[in-house]
Order: sequence, then structure tokens, then C-alpha cells
Amino acid sequence: MRHPTRSPSAKSSQHGSHAADSHDARPLTVLQCGCAMPDASSAERKAVAVDPEAKARNVKRLRRIEGQVRGLQKMVEEDRYCADILTQISSVHEALRSVGRELMRNHLRHCASAAIRSGPEDAEPMYDELVDLMYKHSR
Repeated sequence: MRHPTRSPSAKSSQHGSHAADSHDARPLTVLQCGCAMPDASSAERKAVAVDPEAKARNVKRLRRIEGQVRGLQKMVEEDRYCADILTQISSVHEALRSVGRELMRNHLRHCASAAIRSGPEDAEPMYDELVDLMYKHSR
């Protein structure tokens, strides 16, 4: 999938205008990076933009989930009651879904919007990607 190349200043002005439209009175500071284009230092794709507060929330949630999973491992090792373990597994699933919702919101707000606005060449593959993501998340 190819996404348009924009200079960092063009991205800043594009996403900065969305901050003023936000329901929150505070301006939204958005971290910029190349949209689904390989990073110069690696072959990894990067998001168009990431809300730093959302990123911090996700990192915090994932660290909590990491601790929950370690707790699950310990519960299994200690032969804890199966229903208690299953309850904790359900809690981890919900925590992961919460991170997934936040990431999907960011993807729609920044990556998908940029691809769709750029024209049919980038929009069509993005539509396919979004449909695939919806099916994966609905399981």
C-alpha cells in the first residue's frame, strides 16, 4: 500500500487543524511519522500520526496486561482454581480489546483518513485493509 509523501511541516499543519476541531478545548499535539512507508532506519511501517496521550495510555495498559499475563502464568504453575484463572483470562482479553479500540480509532483518524483523502490509488487498498481489520476484530 502506498500513501502520499508529505513533509513534516505539511503533516503538522494538516493534523494541527484537526486539533482545533476537537471536542476538547486543549490543542492536540500529534507525533508525526511516515504513513505506512518504511522508516529510513528500518523496514517497519509507521503511523501517519499518534496522539501522545493515547500512546501513553496504551503503553500503560500494555504494561498492566503484561503483569496480568505473568500473574496468569503463576496461577497455572500453582494449580489455582480453573474458574479463577479463566476469569483473569477474560480480564486480559478485555484489556487487549481496549488497546485495540484505541489503536483502531487512531488508525481511522490519521492513517485511513490521509489515505482516503489522497485519492483512489491509496483509498482502495485502505478500504480493503479496514474491512480486514474489522473482520479480525469482530472474532
